[in-house]
Amino acid sequence: MTRANGRRAVLFDWDGTLVDSAERTFRCYEQVFAPHGIAFDRAAFERTYSPDWYRTYEQVGLPPEAWADTDARWNACYDAEPSRLIDGARDGLERLAAAGLVLGIVSSGDGARVRGEMEALGVAPLFATAVCGGETARRKPHPEPLLAALGQLGLSAAECAYVGDSPEDIAMAKAAGTLAVGIPGGYPNREALAASAPDLLVTSLAEAVARLVG
Repeated sequence: MTRANGRRAVLFDWDGTLVDSAERTFRCYEQVFAPHGIAFDRAAFERTYSPDWYRTYEQVGLPPEAWADTDARWNACYDAEPSRLIDGARDGLERLAAAGLVLGIVSSGDGARVRGEMEALGVAPLFATAVCGGETARRKPHPEPLLAALGQLGLSAAECAYVGDSPEDIAMAKAAGTLAVGIPGGYPNREALAASAPDLLVTSLAEAVARLVG
């Protein structure tokens, strides 16, 4: 297994990797799909989940003309609850920063939401860059968002690791040439994550931090 020693930067996915958002996401999908007569249960969540929520919209049969309104209602639902970091996330990020590693975010999530959560949770100062959904022409699993973040940092892919909880994260990291670190999270994609063959597949954020610092 490839080891992570010698890296200069660690970039992270946000939802599910650093923020405990899986259950909120499920509840908000239930709420916004119901007016369209779309039943959404755990099986549907597992079958349709993607970090690119428009893929979920397509798979559940939401008409494209309803997407913009659904986005607004989903965001309102999500904002009704406070955000919470994954257990150990703050300590892990601070440990990486103390080790001299540059930190960044590459997320499919809406930029205003993600950056607002970063500020509200008090972790924004730890990150040197953040590239969010809609800020590049192509989304995960295409490498463009991660390459954009690397360009902002002035670092090569070989100097960086990317940590995420979905197969799209791993595909993006591999395509960009960074070390791909997978952490199973709360979203229903654990088997798919393992099947995507990360360079490092760990059981927790704490384990990922230990490997990246060690």
